[in-house]
Amino acid sequence: MGRLFFLVLIAVLLGLAVWWISREWSGNADRVARAKSEVRGYLERMGSELVQLDTDDGSALDALGEAVDRMNTARAQLAAATTLGQVRVARETARGGLYFIRKARMAMGLDPGPPLPR
Repeated sequence: MGRLFFLVLIAVLLGLAVWWISREWSGNADRVARAKSEVRGYLERMGSELVQLDTDDGSALDALGEAVDRMNTARAQLAAATTLGQVRVARETARGGLYFIRKARMAMGLDPGPPLPR
């Protein structure tokens, strides 16, 4: 009897975990649209920063190259994103690009700019 109760408890806990994960990763259309809009703002910020920055410093150029790669990857991820989880991945990629822009600005001796979004 104790073994059966234990197995039922485990099955219920696994079911709850699957439900929670699917709810978090799927999201509804409004939440996905809002999240995509937020990431598009980060990508616009990255694009404007990349257009403005010009340097001959090797480490700053490397950081800017990484930022460009992250921006292109985030754009592709965002275009293909249909779930909240996929948008979160694009958001983290965009945050990585913003990090490299800050790193390039510091290598150039400039103010690093606004803090990274949370």
